[in-house]
Amino acid sequence: MKKILLIDDDMDIHNVVRHALTDQFDLESVYDLKTAELKLGKEEFDLIILDEMLPDGRGTDFCFKVKKDLGKEHLPLIMLTQRRDLVDKLTAFNSGADDYVIKPFEPLELLARINARLRIQGSSESNSFVKGDLEFDLTTQGLILNRGEEATTIVLTPIEFKILYLMAKKEGQVFSRDAILEAIWGNDKHVVDRTVDQHISKVRKKIKDSQYTVKASHGLGYAFLKDS
Repeated sequence: MKKILLIDDDMDIHNVVRHALTDQFDLESVYDLKTAELKLGKEEFDLIILDEMLPDGRGTDFCFKVKKDLGKEHLPLIMLTQRRDLVDKLTAFNSGADDYVIKPFEPLELLARINARLRIQGSSESNSFVKGDLEFDLTTQGLILNRGEEATTIVLTPIEFKILYLMAKKEGQVFSRDAILEAIWGNDKHVVDRTVDQHISKVRKKIKDSQYTVKASHGLGYAFLKDS
């Protein structure tokens, strides 16, 4: 799974970005440049999302440092900022930024820009997850059923994909409806338990030919298990 570093001092932005990237990326969040630099010195990341105004400095200055001084010129970096003037954009790009997203932003647009940057980067690392005869493409949210030499594409909605992937990562673990609601929909108060049941029912039908299924545990929730 691709690993992203978010550098922003706004807790609300952290929550929005985390919700947007649910289950597709491994997201690390920090609130200042000092902590970010320590992280980059110890861990490898596939992409950085960086605010311009931070408690201990400017994002564009840090962007230049990452690209030049830290030797990570090929690491994709997206500026996420309220600054919308042309001069600010030019400063960001001249500092080495690969993209520029203005706050407030649409989470799906940010997700699309991240995926585009990672595709452009052309990393040879596979962005997929395999569980038995099911292969999850984490970039396109596609699902492939592999049966011997035959591969079949299973069409899932984004929500169905997220639910199935959430459970497939932890085979055998029982997820309550509340846990699924929180993981997939976050704080959306308009979504009810019945919505989870409906999506699970559709997912179960779509993967009926797989060696795996989603089973109900009476009164507890659902689990991803081998179909016996």
